[in-house]
Amino acid sequence: MTQREAAERVRHDLGKYVHLEARWLDEDATTAELREALVNDLRRTRRGPDGEIDCCTLWERLRPAVAVLDLGAIDAVAVALQADLPRLEALDRSGLLAVAARARLLAEACRRLVDQVRD
Repeated sequence: MTQREAAERVRHDLGKYVHLEARWLDEDATTAELREALVNDLRRTRRGPDGEIDCCTLWERLRPAVAVLDLGAIDAVAVALQADLPRLEALDRSGLLAVAARARLLAEACRRLVDQVRD
C-alpha cells in the first residue's frame, strides 16, 4: 500500500465515520439524540460482520501505515477521545458538545493527512 493509499484509508475509515451522525444534528437536537450520535460515531466507528470498533482502536490499527507522516494532531485528539469514550453516558449537554467538537477536529485532521502525501 502506498502512503497516499494509507492516508486515504485513514481519511475514509476514520475521518469519515468519526463525526458522521453528530454532524447532521441541528441545534434543536435533544441531549439524548446527541449522545446517541456520539456513541455511534465514536464507539461504533467501524461496524461490520466482525463486530464494532471504536475510533481509538481503529486509529491504533491504521496508524502504523502512516507513521512517517505528521500525526501529532490526530494523536492529540485521539488521546482526548480515549478519555471521553467511557464517560459518554455521564456527560451533560455541554460535555457532549465538547466531545462532538473533538470528533469534528479528528475528522478534519484525518482529511488533512492526505495533503501531506506527495504524488
